[in-house]
Amino acid sequence: MLRSLLKIDLIKLEQLDCPLKLTKYELNLIKEITDILIPFEVATLVCQGQNVITSSKVIPCIRGLKAELEQLSQTYKSVMITTLKSSIERRLKIYEDMEMFQLASLQVPLFKVDWCSPEEVKVMKSLLRSKVDEITPNEEKSSLQENKDTPPKKKCKLFRFMIPSASTSSFLSTSTSTPSQVESYLSQPTIDDDSDFLLFWQRNQSTLPELTILALQYLCVPALSAPVERLSSIAGKVFRPKRCGMTCSL
Repeated sequence: MLRSLLKIDLIKLEQLDCPLKLTKYELNLIKEITDILIPFEVATLVCQGQNVITSSKVIPCIRGLKAELEQLSQTYKSVMITTLKSSIERRLKIYEDMEMFQLASLQVPLFKVDWCSPEEVKVMKSLLRSKVDEITPNEEKSSLQENKDTPPKKKCKLFRFMIPSASTSSFLSTSTSTPSQVESYLSQPTIDDDSDFLLFWQRNQSTLPELTILALQYLCVPALSAPVERLSSIAGKVFRPKRCGMTCSL
């Protein structure tokens, strides 16, 4: 609504026959509010998607909002930005610490460990290894074929804060000569945002069997209850009292 208002020509706004008209200051204020709220609009649309993977985008969205607000604070000296930043820390920090969302973000080949801080990378790799070890404690099976073709990377603008992690070759060199499933997975290049992540795991099921099991376990979790609420709304429209009372004679 605010964006539609800003698109109206100023001359036409002046021609409106109303007692109160927006001043130039108020229009600038509306633009500022719109710019600040755009990242939250993007995050909402990303996390309430239906028939798509959303659990993996919870932590990247939270960190993307922090990065966008930090950048906006360089342009706008607004109390609104300060309030939103503190509110994100207070309300959303708990989701960043949830193991379920951490593992979901790790197992999307679009992100892998790109969303992690340098201090977190080692911790997240250890977490992923521990989960694989729980499934196959005796040995890790990996016969991954190298993929030398690096596909183009396309990401949501909310995730532009992520810096692609350095090549994992140095990480592999410090490990055993035969890379584990986690090392093989992380050594592959990230894929495009438009790619089918479930298809990726289907294709790599034979080479990354335990990681595939974990992916199916954590990527199926919806980030929000929006898809369920949509089903309730549709059911409410279909099963109306008069519809439920219909008989063959009608």
